Amino acid sequence: MMLHFRSILWVLAMVFVAGCARPPVSAQSTGAEVRADAPDAHKRVTAMSYNIRCGFCEKPDDVNHWSRRKFLVADVIRKSQADLIGLQEAEAFQVTDLASLLGEFDWVGVGRDDGKQGGEMNAVLVRRSAFAISAQQTRWLSETPERVSRGWDAMFNRTLTLLTLTSRRTGAELYFLNTHFDHIGRQARDESAKLIVQTLQTLRSGVPVIVTGDFNARPDFAGYKTLTARLHDAALVSRTPAAGGNITFNGFGQDIEPDNKIDYVFVSPGQEVLSHRIITDRYQQLYPSDHYPIVVDLRWQ
Repeated sequence: MMLHFRSILWVLAMVFVAGCARPPVSAQSTGAEVRADAPDAHKRVTAMSYNIRCGFCEKPDDVNHWSRRKFLVADVIRKSQADLIGLQEAEAFQVTDLASLLGEFDWVGVGRDDGKQGGEMNAVLVRRSAFAISAQQTRWLSETPERVSRGWDAMFNRTLTLLTLTSRRTGAELYFLNTHFDHIGRQARDESAKLIVQTLQTLRSGVPVIVTGDFNARPDFAGYKTLTARLHDAALVSRTPAAGGNITFNGFGQDIEPDNKIDYVFVSPGQEVLSHRIITDRYQQLYPSDHYPIVVDLRWQ
């Protein structure tokens, strides 16, 4: 057991040291080659959806406790070269940990239980060199979305984070939405999808939209059909075949089922999805989270 924990500590130390230098963007890191001097480089954006597992869910002596995993999660994000990261199941201290370890991101998010820092949040990390945060809001997935509330048959309060972003290179706007649907309430999942579509209808037309989230359901649920009537599932429209398999929930390796994809990235029509990849990296058999993240590289119009 002591040898095992020494191995873990060695992995974490190597991850931290390796992360001090940001590697060049490459086909290996994003799934599609992106040259900084390419004529359309300013139109490229890499987005990630990542359920990082709540920070208090494991006991301090558990190998999967956040105090150990945070270095692994930070390394996954760093290597992905993502500009925008939609986090689910994040608690405030986890987001501040990641912002500190990564050092290149601003972030937005409120706790689902009080609209401040109480409970999990659907925080968004924004690479500050790429985008400025122009506006932000949180909506609760419920019949009363403007205030802290629980909707329909959900077990927990659930939220939608909406950012208006401005490209620092071009001044163009982009909407980024991040959410986490309830894991119990079937009606809540379906109604939450309708609420997102209603939210999209209030946004300025012609502005590109990216939606990330843990939707707690496979593509056969009604809410998926509601969303894809207006948005594209990035995995299905990727210019290169989607990579990394079709599983996003792994249960730290203890609950892996075929085709158990419950996390998605959706994009508005008109954006070209260059690649879609589920990252299944492990560190000496350690899982950074109980979900695999999704990374999408796209050219936005």
